[in-house]
This record gives sequence, C-alpha cells and structure tokens, in this order.
Amino acid sequence: MLLGNEMDSDSSNWGNDLLLGHDPSRAALLAGSIWHARSLLKLVSKQHLAILLGRIGAEAHAFGIRNLASAVAITATADPEQLSQKIEHDGHACLGAWLDEAPALDRARVLLRLPMGTAAENPAAEHRNAARPLLSLIIAHLSREAPRHDG
Repeated sequence: MLLGNEMDSDSSNWGNDLLLGHDPSRAALLAGSIWHARSLLKLVSKQHLAILLGRIGAEAHAFGIRNLASAVAITATADPEQLSQKIEHDGHACLGAWLDEAPALDRARVLLRLPMGTAAENPAAEHRNAARPLLSLIIAHLSREAPRHDG
C-alpha cells in the first residue's frame, strides 16, 4: 500500500535498492566520516579514539581517513562525542540530499529503513552540494561487498 501505483506489488522486479541492500544508517556513517575526515585524522588520544570508535565503528573511521581528500568540514571538532553526533547528522543529511534526486519509490525504499527524525528528512544546501560525490564513494565501497537482500 505504501507503494501506491508506482509498482505492482506482485512484481518480482524489485532488485536491489539504491544502497544495494545495505543498511542506510551505515551508509550515513560512512558519508559523515568523509565529511569530517579532517577531525578524524586529528583525534589521536587513545581515550578519545576509543569513545569515537564505540560510537561510529572502526569501518567508518578508517573509511573517512582513506577518503580525506573528499572531506567537506573545514573546522576540526576535538570532542569525540560531539564529533560522532556531527558525523551522524551530516552523514544522514548527505544521504537524504542524495536520495532527493532519486525516483520516489527508490527514495522511499531507503528512507523507510531509517529511524524517524534523522537529518535525512531535511538536508541543508551544503549537503545537497556534497551528496553526489560522497555517495559515489560509498556506493563503490558497498558494491565490492556481497549484495544483501534483507531490507
């Protein structure tokens, strides 16, 4: 019923979604980690790094640093809690901006798998400008993994 008239519900033409079946929250963390890669690189204290890794995970941390050349945020954030919140917020906003360019059905298939109230619902202009290049890096990363069909 959520699909409206866009697709016959009996159709087997579903295929993978825009994120290749991967968790949209994970994709958002990857996007946010690139956005804030300069801060990730500067956060070296064992205690601060442990807090950050506990919030965003080792994959997002390493992914952001590997893609430092695509970082967007200019000012560094030294507090690991604040940085993790910024990574989550900006990542979701980038994902939302990228999804805004997709057809309604494809967008809905991803957004319905996110919690309510994320920044994906209302991205800012700065996120719209950066979304396509950041998400292309993420899609390339996700495409190297086995496709998932659980979402």
